[in-house]
Amino acid sequence: MQPVQLSLIPDPSPAPPTPAVTLLPAEAVAAATALLAGVIAKAAAPTGIEVGADE
Repeated sequence: MQPVQLSLIPDPSPAPPTPAVTLLPAEAVAAATALLAGVIAKAAAPTGIEVGADE
């Protein structure tokens, strides 16, 4: 027995999920971005050299 298509209208594709960043306040996103940039800068800096938070 073969499956039969009952409709000529294709199934709608699901909407993509909403990015979490659009659900958060802009101040929270800016603070998280600054903290993440600081962590990345510290990890990328050579050993023994401190990177200031405002650099």
